[in-house]
Amino acid sequence: MRCFPLPAVQATLGLLLSSLVLATGGCSDGKSASAPTGTEKIYPVTLAVVRPAATSKEITAAGTVRYRYETPLGFTTAGKIASIRFQEGDRVVPGALIAALDSTQVSAGLESAQAEQQRAQSELARFQQLFEKGWVTRAQLERSEAAARAAGAQVSNAGFASGTSRIVAPSGGIILARTAEPGQVVLAGTQIVVLGETSGGMVLRAPMIDSDIGRLSAGMPAQVTLSGLPEGSIEGTISEIDARANPASGAFEVTIALPANPALRSGQIGTAQFRVAAAPGDAGLAVPASAVFNVRAGEGFVYLLDAKANRVRARAVQIGRVDDRELVITGGLKPGDRIVASGLGMLVDGARVKPLATSQPSRTRQPAPAASAR
Repeated sequence: MRCFPLPAVQATLGLLLSSLVLATGGCSDGKSASAPTGTEKIYPVTLAVVRPAATSKEITAAGTVRYRYETPLGFTTAGKIASIRFQEGDRVVPGALIAALDSTQVSAGLESAQAEQQRAQSELARFQQLFEKGWVTRAQLERSEAAARAAGAQVSNAGFASGTSRIVAPSGGIILARTAEPGQVVLAGTQIVVLGETSGGMVLRAPMIDSDIGRLSAGMPAQVTLSGLPEGSIEGTISEIDARANPASGAFEVTIALPANPALRSGQIGTAQFRVAAAPGDAGLAVPASAVFNVRAGEGFVYLLDAKANRVRARAVQIGRVDDRELVITGGLKPGDRIVASGLGMLVDGARVKPLATSQPSRTRQPAPAASAR
């Protein structure tokens, strides 16, 4: 077996390694560390320009059209209904006779009271003569006087019952409801009809939450939209705001006076829109709701465009207010920034994009925000 000196072996290995390095470097030409850029995917997206939030906002509430005065009418005495002259939907003029009780019982009561009054008055006259002659005491005379006064009160009561045995329209209007029929025996105060008085006009009554009610005041205009109107909407004015919430719902009722319109009907459902000043917490930058993803605990992310590289970068933002139209951003962006408004589904941080359009965030309804989990 032939042996080589150790220095010779080391020199030989060094030459072999140098040759391998040179050969490898000559083949790679410095390009093995990066993948070919021709296969990188480009994502089409729509952009939005970040702008200051609006100084006003719109509050919307649904309500029901009513006559301002919808008056239930009934008799002040019990009895049997003799007649009801109008049906639901009929128009009545002021003073029109709407319904009447059977006068037999009422007339008998009045005649009985009048007869008792006559008897008491005759007895009082006799006692006065006897008192002057000293044949009765003052106490007996006073009892006779009291009986005469009581009889007179009974006549007044019976006369009132006779006069109110007829329901007369207090003003012109429309019969909105008829809740009794002729021949029915009713108690005093029972509702017979409901009259919508045209003299008071028509209103829209809308329940609202306390956070919105504090931003409204009487006299403010409101745009009321009703499907039954040929023109679609009319402008009303706030006339009343409840000072107390409904105990059952906790909502405050807002009354909006409506202009005269033949197409208005009691019971129609409408929507009122109020333009109010923005709340102090609304100060910030407005972006479309669709531009923010991974929203949680007042924070979220947007994709900010790097215009030079045509790439997007994920940017954390702080959210001040959220609704279905836009979000108010209080930190993380500045006015004029361009962010991805749609097409977020396939994007990742650093993705290359192709902007299709750039638009300002609008007040129109936007798509729902992207999924919160990516």
